[in-house]
Amino acid sequence: MRPVFTIAILITTIPPLAVEMSSQSRQRISSGAASRSALLQTIVHPFLRDSAQIFSGTVLKIEHRNSESSGSLATTTIFFRVDEAIRNVTRGQIVEVHEWAGLWQSGERYRPGECVLLFLYPLSKLGLTSPVGNRSGRFPVDRTGRVILKDPTGNPVQPIEVRRVVAAIRQAEKE
Repeated sequence: MRPVFTIAILITTIPPLAVEMSSQSRQRISSGAASRSALLQTIVHPFLRDSAQIFSGTVLKIEHRNSESSGSLATTTIFFRVDEAIRNVTRGQIVEVHEWAGLWQSGERYRPGECVLLFLYPLSKLGLTSPVGNRSGRFPVDRTGRVILKDPTGNPVQPIEVRRVVAAIRQAEKE
């Protein structure tokens, strides 16, 4: 009986708290009180703790591997060239990201030539990873090298140069 009561309390208290936090962030952003670095902190900080690798990179190639036996898992491998190294990668490195094929089938897709900023989970026991928070840990980078971010309400904000995002991430890691 006690676990059911605890779950009921969590279900009733967490959504209002999340809405309150979201509205506070929205007020800071819309009031103009938040600088770009504060906005970056609000957007990227939640991903830092769970990220094993962080980088901005270009998609080079995509390979789909179907399971050939009932004991193997269908995967998609995305090859990235690291353009901006942030955590546990080096500039110019080719990173192979092995994802469960179900992510690809559910719409988590990449295109060769596409540039993204990725926050990746540590490898699973099967050697698979994915962006932290699913699509939340993946940010498009435009042709001019600016990261396209959205505020906590999901509205797009003016793109920010990759180097500024990198600086905000490094600052957040120090805190």
